[in-house]
Amino acid sequence: MTAKCPNYEKCPIYNGVLQGKTLTAKAYVQFFCAADAYPTCKRYMVKEATGVCPPNILPNSVLSVDEIIAEYNLKRN
Repeated sequence: MTAKCPNYEKCPIYNGVLQGKTLTAKAYVQFFCAADAYPTCKRYMVKEATGVCPPNILPNSVLSVDEIIAEYNLKRN
């Protein structure tokens, strides 16, 4: 992977939610952190829209960005 999501290094998914789940974490990195894929990550989209993302939101959340924002009472930038 030559380029990746600008949030990759500090993403709590790999330091918390998926810690110890190496295969699952690798799959998320491959499908959501790569240069062409990270714009489809719900975590990335929510952070772009609000400046923050709740730590338990997965990259492939079934919730829409608007639903996540509403559920967590986030404010759009």
